[in-house]
Amino acid sequence: MSAVYQAYVYGTAFWYAIRGACRLVDPPRVADWFRPPTQPVLAASDLELYNIWTDGWQLLTIALLLLTMSGLVPLPGSASPASKSAKPYAKALVAVTMFHHVTTSFGAWAHYAKKTHYTPAMGIGVWVNVFLTVAGAVTLAVGFGERGRGRKRA
Repeated sequence: MSAVYQAYVYGTAFWYAIRGACRLVDPPRVADWFRPPTQPVLAASDLELYNIWTDGWQLLTIALLLLTMSGLVPLPGSASPASKSAKPYAKALVAVTMFHHVTTSFGAWAHYAKKTHYTPAMGIGVWVNVFLTVAGAVTLAVGFGERGRGRKRA
């Protein structure tokens, strides 16, 4: 696999892992990050904290699935980290994670664009997800070429 693909997979997995870890370590603080400025004194409910906590586990699960299904982290018993069996899933993994980045960007943008809902967390969410979406598009366009193998230059 190319360096572009590896960079996208590791970067996306890192983004998911950081977001998941924050939600697991301190759910009340995450609730405060996402609370609109018009509601600064409300305490997070048990349901909000539960949803944040489970979202953290889901993000960590996505990060681990991405790393293992991409073939960049070897599973026990596999011969090499970048085995040929991972190649059929490579483009699908990039496409699925791009879909998640786009939908997360739209959700964050809905809050980012409203003055009553804007928080720095929404700004970070919008722009990092836009960057990862563009990085995914670049990866799909150029990230799977294996230069120098069986191709003749004119």
